Amino acid sequence: MVNFIAKSDELSKIVKSLSLIKNFFVSSLLIGEDGIGKKTLARYTLPQAVEADGNDLKALLKALEQNDEIIITNFEKVSNFQALNFDNKRIIATARYQPKDIYVDDLFGYIYEIKPLRKRPQDAKELAKLFYNEAKEVLSIDGEISFDVQKLDLTENSKSLKRYVYKELIQSQISENEIKEIMYEFFYKNLNGNNDYKDFLYLYEKPLIRAGLKKYGSQLKLSKILGINRNTLRKKVNEYGL
Repeated sequence: MVNFIAKSDELSKIVKSLSLIKNFFVSSLLIGEDGIGKKTLARYTLPQAVEADGNDLKALLKALEQNDEIIITNFEKVSNFQALNFDNKRIIATARYQPKDIYVDDLFGYIYEIKPLRKRPQDAKELAKLFYNEAKEVLSIDGEISFDVQKLDLTENSKSLKRYVYKELIQSQISENEIKEIMYEFFYKNLNGNNDYKDFLYLYEKPLIRAGLKKYGSQLKLSKILGINRNTLRKKVNEYGL
């Protein structure tokens, strides 16, 4: 059984509406950015439906001929909308946008626009929890690891959110020796010039100064902590755009 998270009021209404009409021969179109859960919602609503890709019109027409329940992905890629017949079918199609074709409106009884995760903070937070528990199991991490939900990476919706959660958990567990090994592999692959010592110094200095500024909040205090001249620190802060 596919699980689907819907904590925001707007998305909850869409889920409820789809649940009410799924037993009727009605077609619905879900539009919105990649990674917002369109396909998951379609599968949640019609768990037994076959899947067809809008990129392949021939295969799509065959699926329509042979099945009553179909999930159509990449619907905006269909090359000939006039060739489609949704009569006596349960259809949920997903697309990045609503195709500008006069036949599209006639095909669908309902068209829903799902907002990106950055506009649905409740759903983003719950999805982050799901990825967090998944990552702990995959990475064999015991105990609780905290991360700032205000800094979730939602630039690519669930794709970037999942990467962010995994990255945060991996970073929380990484050891000094593992950091050295990562740096070793990077330098081994990239050392090839006559001035590499100076050119790669920023890999050490920039994160060190950035972390110090966040932790101590003062260039004067940080210069004493690092044991370097205040003017030298100020110069490097400007150089690295910190």
